[in-house]
Amino acid sequence: VTVRADRSAPEARTGELSQGPTVELLDPDAPAPGLTYMIGLGLGLVFFMSAVTFGTTIASSVVEEKQSRIVEILLASTSAKVLMFGKVLACSLLAFAQIGLTALSVLIGAAISGNDLVLGKVTEPIAWFIPLFIVGFVMIASLYAAAASMVSRTEDLGSTSSPIMMLIFLPYMAVILFSSNEAVMAVMSYIPFSAAVAVPMRVFLGTIEWWEPLVSLLILAVTTILALLLATRIFERSILQSGPKVSWKQALSRSKG
Repeated sequence: VTVRADRSAPEARTGELSQGPTVELLDPDAPAPGLTYMIGLGLGLVFFMSAVTFGTTIASSVVEEKQSRIVEILLASTSAKVLMFGKVLACSLLAFAQIGLTALSVLIGAAISGNDLVLGKVTEPIAWFIPLFIVGFVMIASLYAAAASMVSRTEDLGSTSSPIMMLIFLPYMAVILFSSNEAVMAVMSYIPFSAAVAVPMRVFLGTIEWWEPLVSLLILAVTTILALLLATRIFERSILQSGPKVSWKQALSRSKG
């Protein structure tokens, strides 16, 4: 076919006459890469921001009571273990309520708008995200309480809580960066600090066996119990310590002794 033009080629006409190849999709139901990235980013952001926000709230409360000597009055009527568990429980309930309302609003909005994508593919990942978040948050909250008990001033809180921040931030970034790598995501599913995001992502992508979320949840639950035991011992031995901050190494050695 020949197209004749006066001065310049008619791009629109040329495009109409062109013929593209036939494209056959081997997996037409595969999630779009952009959508996969956004879901991973959304879940990771919810987990990261909630853990840091409410964890910092617990830590600030512990340091404030310790700095003002109120903790000495509180410990006269209750034990350090009960005090720490009360703070962890209170902030955990607030975090759970926030996550529950967020998940409920997403599902209700999808139902009202008739968004089959959210109702069909995101419901199951959210259903796994909630229990993993609940167990994982208790672990992080207890560690924040232990970190706060090792300092006597708010200014020193960052030095003891920064390791916990890195334990949350690094897996969060790894899940975002390697969301398309099945091998890395499989490993991240069994790491307690990243399981809450990695497992729902693999459920969404359909690359996970039915038993793997249960194993991940079990590993996370065992790790949370160990973290609670460790945080309680550190809290009991550091909450009445005044003066210079206690390092994690010193706190761990004290907890063993």
